[in-house]
Amino acid sequence: MTTTIPAHTGGIVRWPALPRGDVLATTAGLTTCLLPFLNPAGPGNTAPADAGILLSILLAVLWAAREHLPIKLPYAAGVAGMLLGGAVAELVSVAPGRTGLVLVQDLLLFAWGVTIALGRHNRAMISAITVAWCRTATIYSGVMVVAYVLGINSIAGVTARDGVRAAYTFGDANLAGNYLVMSLFVIAACKHPRSPGVRKIAYLLVLIAIGFTGSNGAMLTLLIGLVLSFAVTRYRNHGAVAGVSALAVTALLGGLVVGVVMPRVDLTTVREHAAGSIPILRDSVGRSANSSSQRATIDQEGAGLFLRGDAIGYGPGRTKTTLQATQAPYVKEAHNDYLATLLERGVIGGIGLLLFGIALFARCLRLVFGTLPKPYAEVVPRAWLLAVIGPVMATAAGFYEVLHFRHLWTWLGLIAALVLVMQDQAQQQRKATS
Repeated sequence: MTTTIPAHTGGIVRWPALPRGDVLATTAGLTTCLLPFLNPAGPGNTAPADAGILLSILLAVLWAAREHLPIKLPYAAGVAGMLLGGAVAELVSVAPGRTGLVLVQDLLLFAWGVTIALGRHNRAMISAITVAWCRTATIYSGVMVVAYVLGINSIAGVTARDGVRAAYTFGDANLAGNYLVMSLFVIAACKHPRSPGVRKIAYLLVLIAIGFTGSNGAMLTLLIGLVLSFAVTRYRNHGAVAGVSALAVTALLGGLVVGVVMPRVDLTTVREHAAGSIPILRDSVGRSANSSSQRATIDQEGAGLFLRGDAIGYGPGRTKTTLQATQAPYVKEAHNDYLATLLERGVIGGIGLLLFGIALFARCLRLVFGTLPKPYAEVVPRAWLLAVIGPVMATAAGFYEVLHFRHLWTWLGLIAALVLVMQDQAQQQRKATS
């Protein structure tokens, strides 16, 4: 979907005073630096990055108006479906609570993604965001690792609630782990820091920081991402046969582990040993059985709630209050984007989520098989590794509600911008040959 802001042609006000694209690039880059700083949260779970997001959106509107730029609305059909489903559910829901704030957050994050997609018109935006992300993740990981090792819990985010797991400045160890896993692949895709030696140090710092979160979900998604990165990189460097072979070999090894090795391993014993081992294993692997049991209970209650409903939904953010109203034995939020969307936004929202997933899948495929123009390829030399984040986040959505993660929408905007650049290049080539 595309819209265009008409340029102002009359009146006393002179448009040269409006912000240029480089101002927007700087603001978007600084906003990206603020993504990890979520705790302590402000009213309505606001964070410092939200001020930057709002300012970036405003500057984007002014820049687009000044330059008369067409504005693409990536993922519009899916987002519209989820918003419509949420709005309809809000109108008919009988559960207590106000959900208007959730829908406003949806719109804000979508607008942030659209803003980043304007990077198709200005490479400096993509450069500012990716460089800021890579440098911030590296420095942030280094500082947090040092704080954790030195026992500075106020910085490392270690609390009695989570044992020795580090939540850093995210307020949640799983959220911290998810951000860091995504950051690892952004660093690999952008090859930033440029020095291979410094980049290896960056990888190491981020991996250690992920380990200190004790997030089992982060470890699982990291493994999935590494396997897919290996297969896709083999394809890009050596052709389709090498890529398919790499994927087949890893799938075979995974099948052997699941089908042959795992049945011969007593997972209960492993968890018991972990529970009595070093603190970080105790609070990660050692708690995995309890965590899995809780998630299974949440999924069962959520599925039952959906089946007892009328397919319209209970309203965004109302899973917990609805479970309380029905006197469910275990009252928690869904912790699963797929279930949460169906529960809170109904079938309409579910269709929207499906359309959103299809749009994202198509863009990820385009990055895997396509080639960026040289100016953008210099900024993101291995763009196909950004596409790997798609399956990573799709997996994470099975045990977190990731659709409100600010770093997710930053990545979505980058993906959209790069694919639009490819489409612009193809269109120019067709015009040149016609």
